[in-house]
Amino acid sequence: MDPKKQEKQWLLNEKYQGIESPEFFEDFKKLESGTPLAYLIGNIPFLEITVDLEYKPLIPRPETEFWVNYCTQKYIPLEANISILDIYSGSGCIGLGIAKKRPNTKILCSDIKKENIVQIQKNIVLNGISEKQVSVIQSDIFKNISMQKFDIIFANPPYISEQRKDTVDDSVLLYEDHHALFAEDDGLFHIKNLIEKIPFFLKDNGYMFIEFDPWQKKLIESYIQEKEICFEFLQDQYQKNRVLIIQNKKLA
Repeated sequence: MDPKKQEKQWLLNEKYQGIESPEFFEDFKKLESGTPLAYLIGNIPFLEITVDLEYKPLIPRPETEFWVNYCTQKYIPLEANISILDIYSGSGCIGLGIAKKRPNTKILCSDIKKENIVQIQKNIVLNGISEKQVSVIQSDIFKNISMQKFDIIFANPPYISEQRKDTVDDSVLLYEDHHALFAEDDGLFHIKNLIEKIPFFLKDNGYMFIEFDPWQKKLIESYIQEKEICFEFLQDQYQKNRVLIIQNKKLA
């Protein structure tokens, strides 16, 4: 099926229960003009949760869902009682998705935008997640996070280089938050900052997972090799390098 026809059908089925109402045709016009389908429907599935998008956070991507699920399965035992930081949390999809799959974990979701904090809190309620399990804090990266160390840090920071805007879909440029997408220094500003903060916020032998743009692999590899810490790269479902995995221990 043609992708646009498929999106039209999804919109009709998911939001309007198959009824071609005047409201549906208004939304379809927006869809044709480039408004992302997920914003029109108002939510998107991610792992075992429903992610509400009322406040227009960055739309969770299938690639992110893939690697978060993989890392959860591999690095977080089912009954694990550990602390997790979901930084640059956006909609809260990563932290809340893990909370559903691993109910004994303690998770802190952090984001700089007030609207995203409200969005995360709404998604906590929507998915029936206990506020005793998941805390939310507004913070400019690590600024308002107390000097505690986490067992695991998940990070999906802004990482698209400003010089590569022409590779980004028009609908993303027009409708999604540029602050959640783009970063300076070839897109590596936040990734380097995360790596530098490992000694202060990650426990010994703990893990940090950072999503990045596949073309950045060599740049990241060159930067992190100077740090003499254990790292590897993880591919997404499309066999593209997508995630930097760091273990907080010195090389043997």
